[in-house]
Amino acid sequence: MDDKQLEERLNLLKSSYDRLPSSVDTDEILKKIENGNNVAPIVKKNKGSKRQRITVWAVSVASVLLIGVLGTTFLEDQKNTTISDQELNEDDITKLEKQYEKERLKRRQMLQLDEADFATIEFVHYADNIFSAQISPGTLEGKNDDISMKDGYEFAIEGLKLPSEMVEETIKKGKLNTVQSIVFIEDFIAKSEHLINLYNQLLYEQEAAIKTAKHEGKLSEHVLIANRYNMPKEIQSMIEVLPKQGLKLAVNAEGTAFQIVPDWSLFTRDLFTVLDENESRYLSLYSSIPGYGIANLLEEQDFSVLGYYLEEIEFTLLNSMEDTVMHSRFENYYFDLAQVILFPSDLNEIFNGNNEINMDTRMAWESLVNIPGVSPIATLMKPIVASMNTSDWTYNETYKLLDIEQLRDYYLLALDGELEITKLDWLSILPDGEERSSETPYAFYSAYELYKKFNENFDPLVLHGVGPIDIILLYHYADGENNREMMWELMSSTFKNEHDKEDFLNNPTLKNIIRESSKNLYFNKDHLFQGDKYLKTYIGQEKGDQVSYDLLLHLESDDIWRIQGVEDSNSTLVDDNFVQQVHALYKLFAGTHDQTVLKEATPEEIVGLYYYSAQLKDYETQYELYIKDDTRLQIPKDEYMSGEHQDIVDIRLEFTAMKYALFSEGYGVVTLNKHPDPRKSKDDTVISFQLIQTENGWRPPFMPIQ
Repeated sequence: MDDKQLEERLNLLKSSYDRLPSSVDTDEILKKIENGNNVAPIVKKNKGSKRQRITVWAVSVASVLLIGVLGTTFLEDQKNTTISDQELNEDDITKLEKQYEKERLKRRQMLQLDEADFATIEFVHYADNIFSAQISPGTLEGKNDDISMKDGYEFAIEGLKLPSEMVEETIKKGKLNTVQSIVFIEDFIAKSEHLINLYNQLLYEQEAAIKTAKHEGKLSEHVLIANRYNMPKEIQSMIEVLPKQGLKLAVNAEGTAFQIVPDWSLFTRDLFTVLDENESRYLSLYSSIPGYGIANLLEEQDFSVLGYYLEEIEFTLLNSMEDTVMHSRFENYYFDLAQVILFPSDLNEIFNGNNEINMDTRMAWESLVNIPGVSPIATLMKPIVASMNTSDWTYNETYKLLDIEQLRDYYLLALDGELEITKLDWLSILPDGEERSSETPYAFYSAYELYKKFNENFDPLVLHGVGPIDIILLYHYADGENNREMMWELMSSTFKNEHDKEDFLNNPTLKNIIRESSKNLYFNKDHLFQGDKYLKTYIGQEKGDQVSYDLLLHLESDDIWRIQGVEDSNSTLVDDNFVQQVHALYKLFAGTHDQTVLKEATPEEIVGLYYYSAQLKDYETQYELYIKDDTRLQIPKDEYMSGEHQDIVDIRLEFTAMKYALFSEGYGVVTLNKHPDPRKSKDDTVISFQLIQTENGWRPPFMPIQ
C-alpha cells in the first residue's frame, strides 16, 4: 500500500471518527447504562419530522463501544445484588488491579503483541479508561456514581474480550432477542474494526519487507503466507492470529496493496442460530460493505450487480431495529449506493454518446423493479424503467426529473408502514418452464422456513414474491402440520366466497393436494393465462405416466398467488400436435368445403382451423366455416373476400392455448390465450371466440369475436 492509498483509506476511516468527542466521560456513560438497567419492551415511537429522521450520522461503532460492550452485562444479567463499595478496602483494589493486569496480559498474549501496540487498540484503551475511572487508588473516596467497583471491573473485563471470545460466549448463552443481538453485533464489529486498523497499520509499516510477496507481478497473500517465516516476527504473528479473530489477509483488486478484511465464516454458522435473524444480516452485509463505506463494494463488484446489494441493504434496514449505529451506518450506505447507481457524478458513466443507457446500468436498474414486499427503491424505479422501455433506454424527461429526495420520501413512508407494495412483473419473473421435486431436503426446508414466517401472524407480505409452486408446497406442508387456519389463508378470495370457513376448518376441501404418487411439481408458461380478473396458472403434477396440470392458482389484487382448487385445466395447447390435427382437418375440408366432414370436430379444432386458414391466406375456406343461417348476420362472399384479414404468420406464435366452455344449450365460447406481451394491456392477451351448434357441428357466426 503506497502513501496515497493509505491516505485515501485513512480519510475514509476518518470520516467515521471526526464527530467523536475528544474525551470519554466514563462515569457518565456508566450512569446511562445503570439507568437503562431494565430494558423496556420495544414500541413504535413517534419519530417526529420525517425530514429530521433521515440522518447523516456517520459516527463509528467505536463511539458507542462502551455502551455496547458494557451494556451486554445488563442485557444478560439483570441482578442488583452487587457488593457495596463500603465492603471493600484498598487491599481489594490492589487485588482487582492484579486481576485486571492478568486478564489484560492474557489478551495481549492471544494477539501476540508487545505492550506498546496492544495499548493502542481502541477497545483496550476504552477498557483501561473504565478500569482507571472505577478501580484505582483513591476511588473509594473519590467515586461519585452509582456503579459498584465490582460492576466496573466486570465492565472493564468485557471491554477487553477479543472477538473470538465474544463469539464463543454468545453461542453458549443461546438465543438472543433483538436488542441483545444488535448490542453484540455492534460490539463485535467495533472490535473487529479496531483490530483491522491495527493490522493495516502494521502492513504499512512493514511494506518494504512484504512487497516482495508477488505472483505474476502482483502482490499475493498466498505467497506472503507461504513465505511468512522469512518475514519479520510481527508479520508471522499477525498471520497466525488473524483467522482466530475472524480476519484474513487479502489483496486489493489492482494487486497493489495488502489489506485486512473480515472472514467470519467460522463464526457465522453458529452465530446465526442464536442471533435475531433480521439483525444478523448486518454481519453478512459487512463483509461486502465494511466500515469505511461503499468504496470497497464499488472497487470489487461489477456495476450490473450493485442493485442486488442495494436491495439487500434496503431489506435489512426495513426489517431491523431503528436508532442503532448499524442502522444509521447502513442507511448512509443505502443512499450513497443509490446515488451512484442513479446519479453518478459523471453521467457519461451510464449514458453513451447517443444518450443511451449502457447495458450494465440497464441491468442494475431492471434488477430493482421486481423486489417483493414493500420496497422504496422498487417504487421509485418501476415508472423509470417503464419510461426507459418506451424511449428505447435513452435519456428522457422522466429521468431528468428524477431526484434522490423521492427515494428518501418513499423510504420514510416504508419505515412508518405507509408505503404500498410494488406489484411485480410476473410475466417476466416466472420461467418458461420449471420442474421441482417435492421430496428433496431443500424443498422441505424452504417450505418449513416459509411456514414458520407466515405462521407468526399470517401477514400476506410474507407471501409477496413467492411463486405458485412454492405456494402449493407451503399448503402441502401446512396440511401435514394440520394447520387448517393457514390452509384457509392460502385459498383464493373466489374460493372463500364459495365456501364456508367453518366447514373448511372442520373438513378441508383440499387435503393431500399433492398426490402420493407425484414426486415433482411442474410449471409451464403455456398454462399461464390472463383471465377477466386474475392472472392464473395451473401447476402440474404426475398422474400415472402423464403430467396433469390441475392445481389452479390466482394472482390476486394484492399481487399474491393463492389456490383456487384442483381443476383440470382442460386447455388445449397450441403446439405441434394440435397443428397436425388441424392440418388434417384442413386437407379434408379445404378441397370440397363439405360441411359434414367437420361434424365430429371439437370446438377448439374449429377455431384452430379458422386461424390456420388465415395463416395459409385461404380466406375462402375461412369463409366457408361461418354458419349459414338466414336468421343470423350474413356477409356476402365477395365482400368478405375483398375485405381486410388478420395477418397470422404461425398460430403457434400467436396463441398458447385454447379452452372451451359451454354457456348455454347450443352456444359456447373458446377462450384463446395469446402469448404474453408486457408492452400490451392485460386485456389484449385473451380472446373470446363464439361458436354455435349446428347439425354439422360447431361453427362461428360472422364477427365471432365481440
